[in-house]
Amino acid sequence: MTMQSLRIVAARGYGNSVVRRTFLLLCLMGPAFAVNLLLYYVAAELLAPEPFGLFYVAVTISNVLYSGSFVLNLFFTRHLTFIINAVSESAAYAARRPIRQLVLRYGALAALACILLLFGLGQKLGVQSWPIIILVVLDAYSAYVIDVDRAVLQSLRKTVYLGGVSLIWMLLRFLLGVGAMVFLGTAAGALLGIVLASLIVIAGLAALFSAADAQSATGLPPLPAFRVLVPVVLGYGSLILVSNADVLLAYLLLRGDTLGVYSASSVLPKGILGVVTPLLQMLYPMMVWHDKAPPNLRLIVQKSAATIFLLSSAMALAVFAFSGLLCGGSWGLRLCQPFPLNSLLAATVMLSVLRALVLIQSARGRDWMAISLLVPAAAYLWIAEASDHGVETLATEFMAFTSALLLYFGIVSLIADYRARGARQTS
Repeated sequence: MTMQSLRIVAARGYGNSVVRRTFLLLCLMGPAFAVNLLLYYVAAELLAPEPFGLFYVAVTISNVLYSGSFVLNLFFTRHLTFIINAVSESAAYAARRPIRQLVLRYGALAALACILLLFGLGQKLGVQSWPIIILVVLDAYSAYVIDVDRAVLQSLRKTVYLGGVSLIWMLLRFLLGVGAMVFLGTAAGALLGIVLASLIVIAGLAALFSAADAQSATGLPPLPAFRVLVPVVLGYGSLILVSNADVLLAYLLLRGDTLGVYSASSVLPKGILGVVTPLLQMLYPMMVWHDKAPPNLRLIVQKSAATIFLLSSAMALAVFAFSGLLCGGSWGLRLCQPFPLNSLLAATVMLSVLRALVLIQSARGRDWMAISLLVPAAAYLWIAEASDHGVETLATEFMAFTSALLLYFGIVSLIADYRARGARQTS
């Protein structure tokens, strides 16, 4: 078989491919995650203890400020996908401009408010200088701007571009961040390098979309009112709460070394969720349709859920297989213990599939359904509080909770789908 024939076979059905797109994005996002983690490792080696602590706190604050991007990403991606299905792919390029202007304008106001707030709380948060505060907020603000273009690439299913942007972004953060650490040796210098990396990516994306910026966006469906974000925010917030309910309970119920053991044992399982999230974002536009769904939509949805299950299971099994090296010992996480780690790995697989189901329902406009997750979560919190407050008990109960939660939301989803089919048949 010739090389041309191999390309034809590989490209066949790629437009609606789930497995190939997921694998391709994982090949690009995996190194990006590794480089991002390497930045912290190198920073710990290059910076003195106090500047490193300040750098870590600053980056953590930036990540907290950036956490709302997932909601906006889904909101904009769904809108852009509607435009693509209703109008054309080129319309998504034209729709990018007003969205970007919106984020730039309101993001600047939010950034100014955050700078003033962080300056007022600087001593409590460990950020005590104007340069650090400004750079922290600029880091988050620039990430939101980049995420607009990432939403465009997601809606257009440009998997290679999407993964490539993430990989280049993380590489630039690493190179410029480490370079600034070497020359300046301060936390502010490291943050300056990170912000410069984001500005370079923004400029590169602007050049990539320069032809689209010249197009007129008139005649396109308007951006939905921001009140539509309310169920998205509440639904995603509910999902995040139940995904981290065990960490919250550990903080409230465990003391001393036991809290450290549980926290260390949960680092790798929570890391798997971090890898799964961008993969779900990439698959999300394939589930969204404006009017009449294509005949293979059900297959796409089923393959998406199955792919996330298999991928998260594979990562969990890999961590389990190498738990002797990764958990405890001289090379692994010092306080990590195998039993809670294994229970939390199983829970992570359940949570990965649950996140896929929540996004499937969100693609159908049922953002409110995720809010119902708070009902079983309340029962879990009550049971856990009344149980033995030990590391192994907490991990085992969380594994059981996530299994029950997945079953619950699966049943709720089936009921919603059944009612929707009945409504279509009677209309």
